[in-house]
Amino acid sequence: MIRSSLREEIQASADEALAFALRHDFAGPDPYDGLLSPIAAHLPGPKARQLLVQANKRGGAISRAILRVPPVRMGKTLALFSLAAGLQGDEQLAQRLVDTLLAESDGGPWGYEFDVQTRWSYYPKGVPNVVATAFALRAIDAAGRINDVSARTSEWLNSLYDARGYFHYTPTSDSLIHNGSLLAAEALTRLGYSSTYCQTAIDTTVAHQAPGGAWAYGSSESLAWRDSFHTVYVLDSLQYLGQRGFNIGEAYEAGRRYWLDHFFLPDGRATYFADGKRPSNDVHNLATVAGALIRHKVDGHHAHLQDRVYAQLMARQGRDGGYRNSSTSQAFLRWNQGHAYLALALGAQDEE
Repeated sequence: MIRSSLREEIQASADEALAFALRHDFAGPDPYDGLLSPIAAHLPGPKARQLLVQANKRGGAISRAILRVPPVRMGKTLALFSLAAGLQGDEQLAQRLVDTLLAESDGGPWGYEFDVQTRWSYYPKGVPNVVATAFALRAIDAAGRINDVSARTSEWLNSLYDARGYFHYTPTSDSLIHNGSLLAAEALTRLGYSSTYCQTAIDTTVAHQAPGGAWAYGSSESLAWRDSFHTVYVLDSLQYLGQRGFNIGEAYEAGRRYWLDHFFLPDGRATYFADGKRPSNDVHNLATVAGALIRHKVDGHHAHLQDRVYAQLMARQGRDGGYRNSSTSQAFLRWNQGHAYLALALGAQDEE
């Protein structure tokens, strides 16, 4: 468990992280929002769109100003802060954010507030995706408001099922992305639609687990990397689905052991990729890992990881309360700040 003196630091960091978000009305830059630039409409295809997104992501405030990319408030940001506010005992804020989350999407499903171009897919602004929808449902469920979700949400999630035995991440891509497929199964289960599709999706991802317990990001050669926070996403969904009566076999425990054995340095700091040699400085990754060390009840000879990773995470907070990957990068509200605040809320309540 986290030592009491560190919990006090975690709570102070959480207060500053929330204050930063409130000052900005939960709006700000995002690492993947480059296609909000008016230049994007004139680009010839996927490669050009990827270049613009990466230039905007890496170029900081100057490139954003040149590209005229405005700040954006995202549904997933509201969901993360609502979940954290509930853990912090701020029920009024948790409910207010859920009100906005439901109103701005007309009850779901949820997508991103800008066009998205990845190496494996393109989907326009507003097109629902599994990650945004699953996190929105986690927040709505935690607020006791699951009955306020539109019937369209479950219909849309079911429409993503592929006869090959998994859920698509978006309607525009048929790639098997393991965390996305399981998040869809989790989301349907939260909505009370625990169909055979969900068990089949679990079985498919379990079948793709490597003998040592690892999962690649996706099933194709171009998606073969293994990173920590997507591994956590898989473990989170498997844990939830197993608790709801689905057959997950030994996959969760094997994956949890692999994660603990391959994503941390000998001194306890978290890495980004499996068997990485350098500590991660990615806030999204560190925050997801820190929270997971609590959610997945890490103890025994791994217990020291909690203190180490929370310290590693809090080192990324600036004097203004914003969480950044480096002193020169931006405070991304969805990618960094929301996930950091949720991890801090979990850490502040963890008791010895």
